Amino acid sequence: MKSTKFILLIYAIVLISCNKEQALKIEKPANDTITVYSEFEYYKLKSKKIKIIDTACMFDERRAKNDIREGKLTYTMILGFGAYDYSNKEMGKLLLKKSILLDSVLKPCMRQPEGFKWYCYAKLMNSEIEKRFGKNFIDSLRNIADKQFIENKPNYIFDFYECDTSSRYASAETYEEFLEKPKNDFLNKLNYPKMTKSEMRKQGANTEVSFVIYKNGSVGNIKLNTDYDIAKNKEYAKYFEGAALEFVKNAKWKPATYRGFNVNSEMHLNLFNL
Repeated sequence: MKSTKFILLIYAIVLISCNKEQALKIEKPANDTITVYSEFEYYKLKSKKIKIIDTACMFDERRAKNDIREGKLTYTMILGFGAYDYSNKEMGKLLLKKSILLDSVLKPCMRQPEGFKWYCYAKLMNSEIEKRFGKNFIDSLRNIADKQFIENKPNYIFDFYECDTSSRYASAETYEEFLEKPKNDFLNKLNYPKMTKSEMRKQGANTEVSFVIYKNGSVGNIKLNTDYDIAKNKEYAKYFEGAALEFVKNAKWKPATYRGFNVNSEMHLNLFNL
């Protein structure tokens, strides 16, 4: 009888112990959500230091070292969103003469997680290329590639914001002044015989002008559109558009530059007739 009670007591202790262990256990469902069954286990988990082993970076670095040993060099451009080099085709050919391939990767918008490294293959490989060919090697080749692109495509028209931030208006010295001075000069030259300056300000008109500034400073492909806050004032559109056309044709423009080279570029003006 005593032995039976003793066995039951041992069984009860084991059962209670198992239940406590189950209460402290962490479950990992399929959706990777961690479930904690006690505050003690929660704080125990929270206070643990995480050791990160970035296996992806380790693999990429091993691959880069192996390619370097075998003489397989690749230069990788790490590009931000919207970044692009027009002369990549020319750049690829120039690099190939040195037995180097050209590649590119796009930077994600998200931040790099702490403890992890991105672009491990590219950074190690680019560093090796710089070590072998010099710090200015890539920049000097890109300069040649840009020149080749512009020479190969003399009629190519660059978008406004793709060009260097320099003034394209002869009487404006800085880029900031260039963004405002053409509009102000246009307004100062407006002189409509049927309206006074104060009446003109009431028209709420905006003439949009788009055109191309060519490499020699001439302009072409001029397009105009006038919009009004007050519908009845559309009768003045002919005058304002004529004045805008005359202004663009007679103003002195400077060609835009792309990395220092003169290029054809789009130009946009919002000429507020206020």
